[in-house]
Amino acid sequence: MAAMETYTELTNSVKLKAKAYLDDTGTPITSMPASIADFVVEYVRENCNFPKSYDEARQVEILAKGINALAMGCVDIYLKSGAEGEVSHSENGISRTYYNTYIDAKIMRNFPRFAKY
Repeated sequence: MAAMETYTELTNSVKLKAKAYLDDTGTPITSMPASIADFVVEYVRENCNFPKSYDEARQVEILAKGINALAMGCVDIYLKSGAEGEVSHSENGISRTYYNTYIDAKIMRNFPRFAKY
C-alpha cells in the first residue's frame, strides 16, 4: 500500500478501518459517517500542534502511524451517539442516557504533542 499524503486519504482510511471494526464486532453499518472521521482527524491534528514547517504530507505520515487510535476514536463517538443526536431517550418505561459525543482525551496518548509557539 502506498503511503498516504493527504488528509482526504487519511480520513478515508480511518473511515474504512472504523467500519471494519464495527462490522467485525457485530455492529454492521453501511459506512462510517464522514463527519465523525473528519472530526476525529481534525481534533487530533489540532492537538498535535504541528510545527508550521510540517507540510500536509509530513503531518499525515505522523498521524497515519496512529490510524488504529483514530479509527477507535470514530467508533467511540459513533457508539456514544443517540438517535438523531439525542442525549437521553425514554420509551415504554425504559430510559437510556447517552454519553456526550466528545473525543476521549486519552486518544492523544497515541500521538506526539509539539510545543505550541
